[in-house]
Amino acid sequence: MSQTVRARAFASALATTALVTSVLVVGAAVSPAAAAEREQVRMVINLIAGVKMPFPQNLRSNQARTELVQLDTNGATVACLRLDDKIRWCFEHIAPVGARAEMLRIRNEPVTGLLVGNLYHYVDDFDLDGSVDIRGTGRGDQFRADYQKLYDDGIQAALKYLGE
Repeated sequence: MSQTVRARAFASALATTALVTSVLVVGAAVSPAAAAEREQVRMVINLIAGVKMPFPQNLRSNQARTELVQLDTNGATVACLRLDDKIRWCFEHIAPVGARAEMLRIRNEPVTGLLVGNLYHYVDDFDLDGSVDIRGTGRGDQFRADYQKLYDDGIQAALKYLGE
């Protein structure tokens, strides 16, 4: 009789372990990532370096999402893409030169350019770890989640549309 009780207890413990493991696996697959992954940041940098300028520039019937690609003499590469008629995403990779750190800057700006009343946002990632860096006096810490969302949205837009 005691062997039957032990066998049932073992089977019950095994079923519980399997249930807990499956719940953890499903929970990990469903939960969103808190920040862009380091590999995604590297992919965006490689896309910026590899994308070509649409030709001819400023053509009226040009349907390419990539609007501008610019190589700077100081080691910076800029690629801008337009998803709609209102917003342009610009991605700027600044290469390490001397003591300057490698950095990725993502800008979200109106297509019309800088005008009074239009919002212009940019975020920086100085260590390319996938999270927004807020430096200086600590002002803006209460907006860190908003900045991170802007950064993550920019990374996803670049991975999806850059080079089209």
